[in-house]
Amino acid sequence: MKILSFVLVEHFGLACGAALLFLLGMLLALPAVRRGWASLTRLPLILFGMVRRLLGANPGMVRLASVIFGFNATAMLVYMASGVHPAIPAAVSMATGYNIAVILLLAGQREDLDPVAIRPSAARWMPARWVAGLCGLAVVLIELPCFWYAVAMGISLGQEIVAGRTSYADGVAVRLQAYAILIVPALLASAVCEAIAIRGMSTMPQGSGVGDQGSGPAPAAESRPPGTSGGAAGPEP
Repeated sequence: MKILSFVLVEHFGLACGAALLFLLGMLLALPAVRRGWASLTRLPLILFGMVRRLLGANPGMVRLASVIFGFNATAMLVYMASGVHPAIPAAVSMATGYNIAVILLLAGQREDLDPVAIRPSAARWMPARWVAGLCGLAVVLIELPCFWYAVAMGISLGQEIVAGRTSYADGVAVRLQAYAILIVPALLASAVCEAIAIRGMSTMPQGSGVGDQGSGPAPAAESRPPGTSGGAAGPEP
């Protein structure tokens, strides 16, 4: 209960602030994409390509969940631990919203943003669409709050350091314990839900994109890397 209170109660206001910064970052992406400022959209595309390469072609459930969990858990840990000054995790929250919005706005406009294809097969379980939809909703309800609370703990760490109330080592140790006990299990559950949502939500037409790699004309369910579509709301820096 003490951990729950520390994270969910003491950091609620800062988590709301992180959410507002995230939204502001998404709004800032609109002019950058509409005016075609390539220099301001390069980093989000690099991050998208990195996660896409990690997923590979036609990934299975275990690989999907593992990559999503590993990426999000590592990124959010870094965001939290970046709180040597409160401005750093605050800027990260805004930048993450910006990067995700750029990828979403450019999706469908660029060939290099074609989704990774997932081809159904008799050997693989394919969830019903309603199951995938519920899992996608669960991702939004779990993953984004995890991100905002991780950022909030980073901001509060920076505030305590600047005010001289704690050292970085002592402050981050408390937050690492809370992160491991509360946020990591939540991210694992979210990653499983996201993998299910990706497998069941959408179907790629025959003969399109990377869905044609490797095995003929079977219809394909499409996915995008974490944080770029539907239920996949995970934060990219």
